Amino acid sequence: MFLFSIHNGKNNSSNQELNDICEKYYSDIHHYCTTRLDISYAENITNEVFLIFCKKWHTLENKNYNVWLYKTANNLLKNYYKKQKQKIEKEIYIDDSVVEILSYEQDFDNISEYEIEEYKNKILGNLLENDWQLFIMKYIDKLSSVEISEKLSISENAVNQRVFRIREKIKSEASKISNKI
Repeated sequence: MFLFSIHNGKNNSSNQELNDICEKYYSDIHHYCTTRLDISYAENITNEVFLIFCKKWHTLENKNYNVWLYKTANNLLKNYYKKQKQKIEKEIYIDDSVVEILSYEQDFDNISEYEIEEYKNKILGNLLENDWQLFIMKYIDKLSSVEISEKLSISENAVNQRVFRIREKIKSEASKISNKI
């Protein structure tokens, strides 16, 4: 079922034509998306396809709307998967970075992966927002101190001091948590 009404500033017959096209293809595109994603994400992508279509349908030279809609859905799905992959990669980098920092202080040989995950979440959960952003720039995005100083409009020395404090904070949190384990 088509989930939004169409008001594009054109005459009523134009609106009706656009509405008819959307209603005709909505369930097919929705089905296409749901076979590739979980239902809530599929609905979001399907609606996005039709929002884009409503904005562009008058400019489409080829009246083969079905092909255009599937192509757009496919592109949006690819973008979704790409963003998910980047998110997972960032999470892996965060894990690796925390373990790298902590490995100087802790012996991980006797700790399970689940415990390390809990450990990491507790430690990173105690970082302030500014520290978290700096941590991501330094250890996830792998930016140099010069690049970070330019982005944050602070001196390179200030960046290095903040990174040192974050590392010390992580080590301190790790010490507190490891004493409880």
